[in-house]
Amino acid sequence: MDDFITPKPEGLIQRVLEIATNPGDLVLDSFAGSGTTGSVAHKMGRRWIMVELGEHCHTHIIPRLKKVIDGDDQGGISKAVNWQGGGGFRYYRLAPTLIVNDRWGNPVINPEYNAAQLAEALAKLEGFTYAPSEVRGGSTAIPASAISSTSPRKTSPPISCRRCPTKSAANKACWCAAPRSGVWVQMARRKPPSAGRI
Repeated sequence: MDDFITPKPEGLIQRVLEIATNPGDLVLDSFAGSGTTGSVAHKMGRRWIMVELGEHCHTHIIPRLKKVIDGDDQGGISKAVNWQGGGGFRYYRLAPTLIVNDRWGNPVINPEYNAAQLAEALAKLEGFTYAPSEVRGGSTAIPASAISSTSPRKTSPPISCRRCPTKSAANKACWCAAPRSGVWVQMARRKPPSAGRI
């Protein structure tokens, strides 16, 4: 790992975090660089989020954080805070943008999306939680308000027609009207706003 060109001194970041945060607070570094802020926040018992677009996320930040967590990083403020290691982190890669412009400048759906990614993105945009179905091998989109820890998720089609395996007169939508791509999506309409002030 090469040295980063403009690293900030851990002592400086420590002083800023001591003034502005308390243990357990969330620290955001939207230009993570070499990961100094996340490393110091971690050693000081703060939760942290770092964002980085450059490839040095893989060449600098992740290796550095692994050393911090393993207790192998004894530089910077480690001795001052008696850092012995511990904790962990999650790494997320953002999906490509959903809408891109074609060669004529018209907005179109990004061709990098496959059918499952598109179903998940559209469910999210419409305010639903994407929940893959174990029964049909596809997906179901259900309103986030319908999810609770006490009610189990139904895994069978909630409709009735000649081709569907269930008989339920209360439901009006049919799972047989699925797209040919093999992704089954059932979306309930959002609740209308309650009557009241205008």
